[in-house]
Amino acid sequence: AVDHLTRGLRQKPELLAPNVIAGIDYLKLGSGGKATPFLRRALKLDPQNQQARRALASSYLEAANFGEAAAEFRELAANDADKADAWFNLGHDYLQLAARLAYRGAHLYRDSPWGHRFLGDLLFERARWDEAIERYRNALRLDPKQAGLHTAMGETYLHGGNLAQAESEFRLELELDPKQESAWLGLAEVALSQGQVAAALTSVEKVWDISPEFLDMATDFPAIELAPPAADTLAILATAPDGAAKHFLEHALAPARGENEPVGGSASPVHRDFVQWQKSEAVAPHHNQDPCRAHRYRDCADFLKSRKPLSNRERLLLGNTLSVMREFQAASEVFASVNGVSSENAEASYRLARAYEALGAGAYARLEEDFPDSWRTHQLRAESYLLRRHPTDAVREFERAVEMRPQEPELHEALGELFLSEHSDQQGLSELQTALKLDSSRVHTLYLLGRFYEQNRETEKAVPYLEQALHLQPDSIEASSLLGTVYVHLGQFSSAIPQLQKAAHADHYGNVHYQLYQAYRKLGREELARKALAQSEELRRSSLARDVALIMGPSRGGEGAQ
Repeated sequence: AVDHLTRGLRQKPELLAPNVIAGIDYLKLGSGGKATPFLRRALKLDPQNQQARRALASSYLEAANFGEAAAEFRELAANDADKADAWFNLGHDYLQLAARLAYRGAHLYRDSPWGHRFLGDLLFERARWDEAIERYRNALRLDPKQAGLHTAMGETYLHGGNLAQAESEFRLELELDPKQESAWLGLAEVALSQGQVAAALTSVEKVWDISPEFLDMATDFPAIELAPPAADTLAILATAPDGAAKHFLEHALAPARGENEPVGGSASPVHRDFVQWQKSEAVAPHHNQDPCRAHRYRDCADFLKSRKPLSNRERLLLGNTLSVMREFQAASEVFASVNGVSSENAEASYRLARAYEALGAGAYARLEEDFPDSWRTHQLRAESYLLRRHPTDAVREFERAVEMRPQEPELHEALGELFLSEHSDQQGLSELQTALKLDSSRVHTLYLLGRFYEQNRETEKAVPYLEQALHLQPDSIEASSLLGTVYVHLGQFSSAIPQLQKAAHADHYGNVHYQLYQAYRKLGREELARKALAQSEELRRSSLARDVALIMGPSRGGEGAQ
């Protein structure tokens, strides 16, 4: 198709549809670089073409051009008339960017503290506290003085209920940097969890002394759910001196008291305290003090923006400053501008992933705030339950979404996959068949049906589903991997090798290479078989495999085939 389309477009480049189709076809063939000029031309002809724009975003993502991909995702959301759908998809798109960065960082910087920190954060988000701690410890062994690592460990211990260890980690962070505001707030949270109001007030006062601006922007405190405060706790807080620390803790404890009062916001007493502080600062001389060292974040950002050109280190400082200010889009653009394969680039990749995660969370928050009972919100809640390993709750939310949107194949596919993972085979099969009836071109649905039949030893039934998936999307790694495995099981070794070779670069567990070993051995190609087996064993020994699979989502591609 692309051969005929490109020849035609050389004669009539202004035709919209052929440009879109050529770009999408090149993407399906795994040639994102060739797709890009056709898709750009299509968008010049029709800037509102959502299909071309999403395909262009995918081509940028394939090329690891994260900043350009993010810009296209934002444009997609802006042009989507269905705002619930727009916020849902934008959240997914940002998290896809973050996952790709984490996957890339875990490989590129696998022996660096940043590589371990990438994985620690992903494990933290999935409530796998012990595994996250292990990754953070690995990072600390490589760089004992890396800023923020002890705080990350402290937050992990805090979520896991180990308050003593959490306090220890926060204090270790403060030994490295006594002005680390997040560590002081971590100590405040530990103190509140233990009912120690005076200690919590002292820690919050430290944050105010370092940066009133930081305290005003700390809208995500507390990070864990606090128990309802005891009467003596409230009594101590009530008698505390009036000021920013008291106001901050009163707001923090409001939800635990059954009050719906956020910590931040322009109407909060903390913000009023900050505004009053700003007025006093306006008349106080700073004697040419470095605003970044003084933790005056807005002044620091303005100062760095005025400098041209910025070094990589200055870009990182500006991006981190904007992140504290919760200006995550601007921060992401700065991080994406850090160039070169260097230590700065490793950190920039990490910071960029964190910025995209924050932007994704922000999009989801808008979805839940503006459309609390939309089918997309129920789908989001289902996915959140799945991430935290609560399948029963996830099924309930998916079924609620299906009731509201019964003709949506995406929902039936997700519900079917969940049922299969919970060994409810007939329910899962029924949902997947419904999804395919609604949309016969869903590649992942075809893959799931193929996997279902392969796992149930009805191998021949799997073949047409997987072949159709690859007919629709030739670069589908999961379908190539599984079809190659199925061919091995059917004794069709010559047919298996090309499919397995296509999937070999994404082999996390070593199983694709093991199937290649089987196929080469059966065909008498001993040297290739020996190399494939050695590669399989090396991948199996890699501690990275499990975590990489976690980053990229549920294990796919025939990992259980051997």
